Amino acid sequence: MNQSIDLEAAQAAFLASGGSIIVLEGFQYVPHRPHRDIEQVRAIQPKPLGLKAQKRQEQLAELRKLAKTMTYAEAMRHTGLAQTTLYRAAMEGCFCFRPDPNRGRGEKNRVYADPEADKVLAAQVVELRDAGLNRTQAKIKLGISDRKFCRIIDLFGVDYPKAEGKRCDGPI
Repeated sequence: MNQSIDLEAAQAAFLASGGSIIVLEGFQYVPHRPHRDIEQVRAIQPKPLGLKAQKRQEQLAELRKLAKTMTYAEAMRHTGLAQTTLYRAAMEGCFCFRPDPNRGRGEKNRVYADPEADKVLAAQVVELRDAGLNRTQAKIKLGISDRKFCRIIDLFGVDYPKAEGKRCDGPI
């Protein structure tokens, strides 16, 4: 037989015996309770700074004020602190000192050799050679470096013999 016909017959019998049909509510969606980490968390009041931290904040404030007008060298003279200390304070306090205006610009105009002084040294080198001193003794007597000694010999064409079996001169 047909199921729908059987269902209607059963329903008619139920109603004839005095029963009544009640329509129940269906399922309704109920959202989950919010998690604790999703809820708004109240801001925790910051703890008061200790004496040491408070002094550090005051020092950083003072150095921040100095950094607006001074270079590292000037701040070192003014405060007596080392450059490393000033650098660490600048990194911690998120500020920077003024750049040194002479840094990196002095090399362009720097004179490495004085021609007049080199002529005098060349004459002294010739005298020491004639006196019989070897190269090392001459450099020690004049108080100059090997590089400067070799540069003067090469520049003025002084023939200064080397000891046998020694290495060649370095760069000029």
